[in-house]
Amino acid sequence: MKYEELIAQLCEVIKESENNAKLIYDNAEMVDTIISDLDIPLHKKDKISNVISDIFGLLQHQDLHRQKIERVVNFVCDKNGIDKSQYNLAASAKNIDSKDSQDILSEDELELLIKQMQQG
Repeated sequence: MKYEELIAQLCEVIKESENNAKLIYDNAEMVDTIISDLDIPLHKKDKISNVISDIFGLLQHQDLHRQKIERVVNFVCDKNGIDKSQYNLAASAKNIDSKDSQDILSEDELELLIKQMQQG
C-alpha cells in the first residue's frame, strides 16, 4: 500500500470521527435540554446530567485519538514530500499541547508507528 492510499484511508477515518462526534455532541445537548424541561425529581435530573457529562468526557478523549491520527498523517506527509492540502488536514494536529493532556504521542511512539507502517 502506498503512503497516499494509507493517508487517504486515515483521513476518511478522521472525517467520519469528526462527523460522528458532532452528531453525538448535538444529540447529547438536545437530551440535556429536554431533561431540564421535564417534571422529574432533581436527583434524577442530576444523575442524567452526570451521564451526559461523561459522554462529553468520552468525546473529548476520542478527539485526542483523532488528533494523534492527524499528527501521524501530517508526519508521514512531511517525511515523504506528500502534498497535505489534498487531504484537508487540520494544521493544529501537529501541535498537541502536553499541558492539556497526559495522553500525548511522544516522538518515540510516533517513530515506532511509522516503522510499523513501513513493515506492514
